[in-house]
Amino acid sequence: MGRVIRVTESGSGLNCRIELLDGQAPLNAEALWQLAGGGADHFAQHAMWTGPEISCPITSDAFPTGTGAFAAIPLENATSFPAAGDIATVFAPKGTWVGQPPADFFDIGLFYGDGARLLMPMGWIMASVSGRVVAEDMDAYVAACRAIRRSGACKLQFAQVSGQ
Repeated sequence: MGRVIRVTESGSGLNCRIELLDGQAPLNAEALWQLAGGGADHFAQHAMWTGPEISCPITSDAFPTGTGAFAAIPLENATSFPAAGDIATVFAPKGTWVGQPPADFFDIGLFYGDGARLLMPMGWIMASVSGRVVAEDMDAYVAACRAIRRSGACKLQFAQVSGQ
């Protein structure tokens, strides 16, 4: 197994490992790795348009200082139909879409069920599949994401677990 990060959220009991897909999405995986080393809590909520997804949009000012990961991150390992267990990331420079935050942002999508689609009010978008939930953690991950859906917004914590 390559690099692994852990995502937790106390209210739902979310506590899962995510294997980063360094071979398929190296720059997006690196951004997740650096974010996980920052030690901050990040706002997240159930996504409104995409189906079974917890969305965690992080603006550039909330990224760990000096990491260098928050730049123009390209699309890698792209999909518009993430599967259950996929961790899909979208980098959007400031001004990409009407109504987005007034800064560059990096959205982390935690997909917990099949049937997701990235059809947004502005049209279809693509995301980089940058990680996958470790198989042994999948059942608890799905249950926790469903609990977040029922309870609303939350704060996610990301931590580095292991490196290559």
